[in-house]
Amino acid sequence: MAQRVGYVDSKVILSKLPDYQTAEREMDLLRSQWQKEIADKRVKIEGMYAEYKAEEVLLPDDIKAQRLEAIADEEKSLADFQQKKFGYEGEHFKSRKDKIRPIQDKLFDAIQIVAKEKKVDVVIDKASNASILYANPAYDLSNAVIEKMGTLIKK
Repeated sequence: MAQRVGYVDSKVILSKLPDYQTAEREMDLLRSQWQKEIADKRVKIEGMYAEYKAEEVLLPDDIKAQRLEAIADEEKSLADFQQKKFGYEGEHFKSRKDKIRPIQDKLFDAIQIVAKEKKVDVVIDKASNASILYANPAYDLSNAVIEKMGTLIKK
């Protein structure tokens, strides 16, 4: 028995969903704010190090050690901040999970419903790295999924 295969383009579907676009904009804003904070901290550290290098020959050993320790503390603080914001289980990961995951779950639900309605056995996501060399547009379920998403989101 032959299996019926359909495909969707999840990038196209998600790009047409206002909730997803809003969530992506919010994530981009957060990401850019955190990246600016990281850049500002780097500039501060570079300034501290440049100041240290300029005065190094004039400083007593104990002051040199204090300055180097302060620079190391700032570098550790920066690394901790980056990990807290962008590391695995960091705020970016959690925010993305909270904002994007529910939309993706509805997308998967809509794909399953459409696949059952169209009697399709397998659905491939064209947006993933699957090597689809040719796809007959007749088997593209993306528009049906977009329509189904509209009804699922209103619930």
